[in-house]
Amino acid sequence: MKRRPVTTLTNEIDAVLLAGRILMESGAEVFRIETTMNHIADALGIESFEVYVVNQGIIASGTNQLGYQEAKVMNVNETAIDLGKLEAVNTLSRSLSKQTKVTATEVLHQLTRINHQALYTVWAILAAYFLGAGGFSLALGSSFIDAFTAAIAGLLAGGFIQLASSKIHTRFLTTILASSIVSLSVNLFYFLGLGETRSIILLGALMIMIPGGFFVNAIREISQNHFTIGFTLLMSALMSCISISAGVAGTTELLPFADQMTKTFSAESVTYVDFLMRTLAAGVGTIAFSITYHVPKRYLLDIGMVSAVSWLLYMLVKENLALDIIAIFLPGLFVTLVSKILAARRKTPMTIFLSTSIFPLIPGLSFYRGIYFMLTGSNELAMTHLRTSFVTAFAITIAISIIQQIPLSLFKKRKK
Repeated sequence: MKRRPVTTLTNEIDAVLLAGRILMESGAEVFRIETTMNHIADALGIESFEVYVVNQGIIASGTNQLGYQEAKVMNVNETAIDLGKLEAVNTLSRSLSKQTKVTATEVLHQLTRINHQALYTVWAILAAYFLGAGGFSLALGSSFIDAFTAAIAGLLAGGFIQLASSKIHTRFLTTILASSIVSLSVNLFYFLGLGETRSIILLGALMIMIPGGFFVNAIREISQNHFTIGFTLLMSALMSCISISAGVAGTTELLPFADQMTKTFSAESVTYVDFLMRTLAAGVGTIAFSITYHVPKRYLLDIGMVSAVSWLLYMLVKENLALDIIAIFLPGLFVTLVSKILAARRKTPMTIFLSTSIFPLIPGLSFYRGIYFMLTGSNELAMTHLRTSFVTAFAITIAISIIQQIPLSLFKKRKK
């Protein structure tokens, strides 16, 4: 088999690998990466194409139209969820499959454009941090004054994350510092009389930092027997929660006017108005959260509605049955099923809907509280929340695994 001269800089494998790197950096699962790369390789006329995705790397090989054998390895940077780029690459691969003549130069040009696209301005993302923190605070059962305080703290943390993203290249350090900002601002506001329940203000503000996308992708990879990448993503999500706990506990310990929390706040909804308010707030908070993940605008309303209904279902089941695993399993089943239907009907990756709509159900807050209470010496509370987080993770895993067994073709529109 002939080999292409080393001096050739632009070739078909480069284009296919760039597509894979953008997908992996944007939070796509292994199946999505491999499938899309195979589609682009077919469009470019690469024969005997093989791809192997590992943590932080992609290996690809194949034979181009001239008969040259190509094989390359590409390192992948740290993942930063960008569902807009994920959908753009998916759309590109679909369009290429319908074209009769495709060049590597053209594909590289389009992929480069996608890699530099920005769906939202910095101001829109900052507004999303504000609305997300306030919305989730209300969804958890806080008052309006607590939600407003959480929104301000979320805005401050979000502003820091935006500034630090290009200067601090260690995500865990950024998370610790951002959670410290949340702890400092919330304790200061509470000391000044702005806010009623400090713990629920903290939870609402910290929701915007919970690594929901990593957790969902970890579950999906593990359910598809991609254990190495799945457990890597899961450990990354857990380390983020540990970083949040360390930032909050450490900052609170240093403040002379703040005490460590020794009990858990739990909101009791007793009226239909409470349920309605928390349902709408969960939808608004999830839409705001989706903006920070750069979800295209045309999907935001769908995501907000699915999230709101799932949160309402969770509250109703928990209120009437008081069973954590059922209260998570049924909404998780609903979110996964609807996400698969929407993905099939909209011809877009399921990750866009699942990674965002399921966010209120993610056990990140339970794990954060478990680690926080462990660090502050409240071992009984710590074990309670750690148990809740693992039960929640198990229920979501089973729900996603069940729906993934249903063929996607059942949900597609049939041509007349």
